[in-house]
Amino acid sequence: MKTTLKDIAEDTGFSVATVSRVLNGSSKISTETQEVVLESARRLDYLSPRQKNSNGSVGFLNVALIVSDFSEGEFYVSFFDGLNRASKRNNIRLSLIGITDPQKEVTKLLKEISLHYYDAAILFIPEYHRDDYIELKNNLPNGFPIISNALIENPIFPTVTFDGYSGGHLAAKHFERQGYRKLGLIQGPIERVESRYRNNGFKDYIEQRPNLELSWVYKSDFTYEGGVNAFRNYQQSEHKPEAIFGGNDDMANGFMESAKGGGINFPEDVAIIGYDNLPVCRHNHPTISSVDTDYEALGMATMKRLRDSVESPEQESNMLSFVSVSIVQRESS
Repeated sequence: MKTTLKDIAEDTGFSVATVSRVLNGSSKISTETQEVVLESARRLDYLSPRQKNSNGSVGFLNVALIVSDFSEGEFYVSFFDGLNRASKRNNIRLSLIGITDPQKEVTKLLKEISLHYYDAAILFIPEYHRDDYIELKNNLPNGFPIISNALIENPIFPTVTFDGYSGGHLAAKHFERQGYRKLGLIQGPIERVESRYRNNGFKDYIEQRPNLELSWVYKSDFTYEGGVNAFRNYQQSEHKPEAIFGGNDDMANGFMESAKGGGINFPEDVAIIGYDNLPVCRHNHPTISSVDTDYEALGMATMKRLRDSVESPEQESNMLSFVSVSIVQRESS
């Protein structure tokens, strides 16, 4: 039978009127009362249309993908497309919600969607730090599953993301196998954890190989324009590398396009490899080698972890899971 407001009132000890006000989003009810009512509503399956299969597993799910830091380019299209394809294979309807000010919007938004037929949420908020996640967890209703796709050290929520450290490691190893010895690096923003992992993987491999040298490093910002600026710095450098790892495809593409305008040939004068393997890598001339991040594989791992959280909330943990990456070699290296 369908759960009613009366069922929740009997379960919590509050009146039907109080339960109704909580579920309609009234701000005049105390936080403590809201928590009790919302937890009861979820436990009694009032807030969700989810149905259980004959084997006891949860069937169809509604999930919100909450994303910040939108910008022009192919990354977010590829990211959402991969997760969306994976969600369809897992009987999940994925809704994309973009935000511009995480500090003001995320907690309020998650409280709202937990009241309106969403079973869980996936977060991709690259600018969040551990303290932000702690505050978010402390202000959310109990029992609403959240998975993060953005890397932080010591996660607060279960986190599924790419193995950026291995990506940097593989890029350096690829250059070594191609016979390059003097290597360069275009770094992404140092405050972003995924950028630090990629940088460290690349640098650590070089430090372990006596035949390799890191001769040039440029600190950039993950943008195409950052790659353009990196080329200007490269032109002025007295220690030009033979091969360069761009911390993402946008920076690698910006560097390459500027360099081609300056008469530089790839890979004859300098080789380059990006990170993400976005469509631009296949469409450019010459084509760009890149660290491949399979977004559907990321989506499949995310959906599995999400279903585990929904079906067994008592086993919730802050587990960090890495999805493997690989090198796609093309003309640029």
